[in-house]
Parts: sequence; C-alpha cells; structure tokens
Amino acid sequence: MTTQEHHNVKCLMTDKQKAALGLMIESVLKPDNRLRSCAHNQECYNELMDWRQKMLDLLQNYETDGTPTQST
Repeated sequence: MTTQEHHNVKCLMTDKQKAALGLMIESVLKPDNRLRSCAHNQECYNELMDWRQKMLDLLQNYETDGTPTQST
C-alpha cells in the first residue's frame, strides 16, 4: 500500500511542478565557485558539501517517489 500511496502523490505533481523540481535539482548540482570559496574561507567547506548532499537526496527522492524521506 505504501508504494501505491507514493505513486499517487507523484501523479498529483503537475508538469510545472516536475519542471521546477528538475531545475531545483540542477541548481543544487551546479558548482558555485564563489559560495565554495566563502565556505573555504569560513572553514566550513565539508559541512557545506554535507548540506548539499542532504538537499540532493531530499530533492531526488521527491523526483523518484513524490515524497521526502528522513535524512540523517
């Protein structure tokens, strides 16, 4: 039943929402050299990359299932 619920949620996403989600994923994937330089200067580059991965996992799960999962 859980699989069916996930499928229904994904079907409820409009084409515009799917397109926007795809663009959001692309924006997180795209390297931002200025932002990464700031992270190096503030000595939090690894933490920034950890947050980046958490966001990608969340967004890609929406793309796949239509629902978020709990990320640690």
